Amino acid sequence: MSIQLNGDTRIIAPDLPESVSYAIDDVTRDLGKAFTANTHGDHGDIRLRLADLADEQYAVRVDGGDLLLEAGDDLGFIYGLYAISRSVLGVTDLWFWNDQRIEPVDGIDLDDDFHLESTRDAVRYKGFFINDEVLLEDWSVDNDPELPWRRAFETILRLGGNTAIPGSGQRGEPHLPLARRMGLYINQHHATPLGAKLFSEAYPGVSPKWPEDRERFEALWRQGIEDNLGGRTIWTLGFRGQGDSPFWSADPRYTTDEARGKVMSEVIQHQYDMVRELDPNAPCSVYLYGESMDLYRKGVLRFPDDVIKIWSDNGFGRMVSRRQHNDNPRIDAMPGAADTGRNGIYYHASFYDLQAANHITQLCVDPRNVAAELERVLANGGDDLWIINSSNIKPHVFMLDLIARLWREGHADVDAVEYEYAARYFGGAIVTEGRKEPEETYHGDVDEPDVNVMRSVVDCLEGYWQAAVPYGPNWDDKAGEQFFNHVPRMLAVQFMRDRGVADPDLKWMCDNGGIVARSLADQVVYYRSLCEPGAARYRELERRDEIAVLQVEGENPHAAQLMRDSLLLQAQIYRHCVQGALLLCQSLQDAFDGHWRHAFYHAGLAREEYLAADHAMRSREHGKWRGFWRNDCLTDVKQTALVLESLMGYLRAIGDGPHYYQWKRDFLYPAWEKDVMVIMNMENHETDQEIFAAMKATWQD
Repeated sequence: MSIQLNGDTRIIAPDLPESVSYAIDDVTRDLGKAFTANTHGDHGDIRLRLADLADEQYAVRVDGGDLLLEAGDDLGFIYGLYAISRSVLGVTDLWFWNDQRIEPVDGIDLDDDFHLESTRDAVRYKGFFINDEVLLEDWSVDNDPELPWRRAFETILRLGGNTAIPGSGQRGEPHLPLARRMGLYINQHHATPLGAKLFSEAYPGVSPKWPEDRERFEALWRQGIEDNLGGRTIWTLGFRGQGDSPFWSADPRYTTDEARGKVMSEVIQHQYDMVRELDPNAPCSVYLYGESMDLYRKGVLRFPDDVIKIWSDNGFGRMVSRRQHNDNPRIDAMPGAADTGRNGIYYHASFYDLQAANHITQLCVDPRNVAAELERVLANGGDDLWIINSSNIKPHVFMLDLIARLWREGHADVDAVEYEYAARYFGGAIVTEGRKEPEETYHGDVDEPDVNVMRSVVDCLEGYWQAAVPYGPNWDDKAGEQFFNHVPRMLAVQFMRDRGVADPDLKWMCDNGGIVARSLADQVVYYRSLCEPGAARYRELERRDEIAVLQVEGENPHAAQLMRDSLLLQAQIYRHCVQGALLLCQSLQDAFDGHWRHAFYHAGLAREEYLAADHAMRSREHGKWRGFWRNDCLTDVKQTALVLESLMGYLRAIGDGPHYYQWKRDFLYPAWEKDVMVIMNMENHETDQEIFAAMKATWQD
C-alpha cells in the first residue's frame, strides 16, 4: 500500500536540537513549492524519530502511513530531511544559486518499499570557507542581509558538508552564531587561530614578540576558546604575523628555520594543551600554508599526531605551494601516503592573489585535473578535513558541486558530472546520480531532460576550459580574470611611474614563460603575446554561447536566463577584459613609439571594454540578484577602467599639453580651419572623454 505526500503533509518532530528546526523550516518551504494548495484528504506526514544510528547517518522508509526519518543525531536528521527534499520533492542542492523553479503537483505517491539510507562519506569533515566574501557582504535578499548567509550554510549541508569558516577573519564573526545554530562545525582562518582576536587589534600600536608577550597571547587564546565553547569546533592552531604573514616579519630575531620552527612548535603545543583542557575531545588542525609547510617539510615544525595537518593548494587547483609575489617554488603540498597522523586540505575554487587567479569567474583549469588531484589527495590519506574556498559561491557553483561529489564519493567521472549538472539545472531533469543514497530516485512527475539544452550547456562548459589562457607550462597555469585586470593596472601604473624600467612585481609572469624582460616594453610585448590568442578564443566562446542561448530560449526561457546569468556572463567578462588588456598593450606600444594620439585612443577603447565587463555583470542583476555584483571590489573591473582613465589623462598631457588645443583642432574643427591659427580656441577645453569621442567619430568605421 502506497502513501501520498501532498499539500497537507506536515513534518512531525520530537524535541530536537535547534539545528534541526532550520532544516525543518527549509523542507516545509520545499513542500509548499512542490505541491498545489488544494486539500487532498488522505496524506502521509514526514515523521522524525530518534534511533540507534551512527552520527550523521539516517534512514528513511514508509511506516504506518507516514514517511519515517530515523537518525541518531541532529546532523543525521538534517541530512535526511534534505535527502527527502532532493529525492522526493525534486529540490536540488544548488536550488538557490541556480534559480530552480518547481512546478507544483497535486501529490507524490511512495510505495511501501520506498527507502533512503545514508552511507559514510569519503571525507570526515568538509565544507566551505566563505572567504573574500565582498559580494555576499554587500547584498541582501528580501531586504535581509543575513538571508544570503542562511542559504550559504543550507547549501553546505545540502551538499553533505558539515563545516564552515563563515567569513574572513573578524568579518566572519557576525555570521558565526548562525552557522553554529544550523549545526555546522566551525573551523578558523589560519590567520586567526582559536578564533582569537588579533594581537594588533587587542593591543594597537604594540609590536608583538614571543616569548615576551606570552601572557598577552595566552589571554587572547583562552578568551577565544571560551567564546567558542558550546558548539562544534575544529580548533585551528598556529602562529602567524598580524597581517597574515610569517611571525618573524615583525620579529626579525628569528633568522633560522630551526629557531622559527621551535617557536611555532612551542606555541602550537601550548594552544593544543589549552584546547584539551577546555574542550577535551574536539578536533584540532594546523594549516600547512606558506612558511608553515616549508618548516614542516624541513622537519623543524612538530605537533601532536592527532592534529589534522591541512595541506594547501596553490590557488589554482594544484597541490603545490602558492606563488607569493615573484617567488614560486612549487613545493609539493600533497599529503604523504607514509605521513603519520591525520591529513586534510585547504583547496580553492576561488582565489584572490592580485596576479592571475579567479574570483568573479570559475576556476579556469580543466575539472578533470581537479578531480584527479583530489582523488590523489584521498589516495594519500587526506580524508580528515576538506576546507574549500568558495568565496561568493554563485560564480563557482559547478566546481563546488564537483568537489562536493568528491568529498562524498571519493571519485568523479567529470564527463558524466557535466551532463548530470546540465540536466539537473538547465535541462529540466531531476538527476540523483552521484549521491550516496543508492536507492534515491525522484518520485514526482517530471519531463524528460531536454537533450539539446544539455548538450549546449556542456559545450559552453567545455568551451570555457578550452579558452583559458596558459601563462606557464603546468596544467594549473591558467589565467583567471585577475590576470586581465591587475596586470594591466600594473603595466599602466608603471608606465606613468617610470616607463624606462620593467615593473619588478611582474617578474613572476615572465619567469613563468621563461622570458627575460629587461624593460617595461619587453613586459608589454610578452603580455600581449599571451593576450592575443586568448582574445580570439574568448570572442569565439562568447559568440558560441550567445548562439546556444538563442537556440535554447524558445523552448526553455528559464534555462536561457540561467545560461545568461552564468555561462554567457563569464564568457563576456573574459571577452571584454582580455580585449581590454590587448588594447592597453597597443596603447603602451603606441606611446613607446611616441604616437600619443593613438596611445590615448587605444587606452580609451580599453577603458570601454572594462566598463562593458562591469555592465555585463550588472545587467544580470534581476529579482533577488539585484545588487549582487555591485561590490566587485577585489578583481574590480571598474577600477581597471578608472586606472585607464588616469592613463588617458597622462597620455593627453604628454601629447597635447600643457595648452591642450591641438587635438581639439585636429578632431573637432573642419578641415579648412585646422591649419588657420588666428586664436587657439574659441570654446572651453573638452574633457578626455569628449576628445576620445571625437577621435572615435573620426577613426572608427
